[in-house]
Amino acid sequence: MTAWPTSGARWPAVIEGAEHGILYAVAAANVTFPLVLFVVGWPEPWDIFQGEASPINWFSSVQCAMLGALGLAVFFVTRLGRAAGCDPIPRAWPWLVVSLGFFFLSFDEKFEIHEQTRELFLKPRGWFTEIPGIKSGDVVLPLYAVLGVVLTYFLVRDLKRVRRSLIVFLAAMALIFLTAVQDSMQLAIFRIPWVRHTQIVAEEAGEVWAQALFAAAMLWMFFDKLRVFVTAIAARSDSPAAPAP
Repeated sequence: MTAWPTSGARWPAVIEGAEHGILYAVAAANVTFPLVLFVVGWPEPWDIFQGEASPINWFSSVQCAMLGALGLAVFFVTRLGRAAGCDPIPRAWPWLVVSLGFFFLSFDEKFEIHEQTRELFLKPRGWFTEIPGIKSGDVVLPLYAVLGVVLTYFLVRDLKRVRRSLIVFLAAMALIFLTAVQDSMQLAIFRIPWVRHTQIVAEEAGEVWAQALFAAAMLWMFFDKLRVFVTAIAARSDSPAAPAP
């Protein structure tokens, strides 16, 4: 990880503190909120976790919007680094796609886009309704997950510069892929009440925890790129000017 330039300014230390503060806040929110819902919903906590109008769905929608904004920040700092000649990444557009994807997922959570697609478009036409082990027409969420995996391929080169970002981003992708697939599965075991109830809570909690992992990976990327950019600018400003001819 790149170190901040130390000559002459206090604001890098302030931003360093902000980075840690944001990470701690994200972690605390994603542990506390599901736990509070679980306690409030006891002795049948699964009821408060299910349904598109549930508090956890609102929380997920807000987090997706924040991830969209964070993806946009990474995109712009990547562009700044490339313009300054200090970021070797040949393309910034994958981060813009990440941003737009999370903004779309935020709208999906709020306005039930994938549910409406399934009920109003796929099922009436009989499309994807006979896939073994999958709910009738419920293929949109797994499709989102597959698109995320494809997009990750274009991000890996950039993520490799910050090893922890790469590891955490891949862990988030694995977790969100599992939650998307399990949400669409229709297996006999899910007819057992306690299994179904556990699946409801695990799916929703897993989704917001995956979002927290995405947030950590993207925050580390953003601040590392910002460090590189600030270091390059500081080095140029500290270098002596060339003598006039």
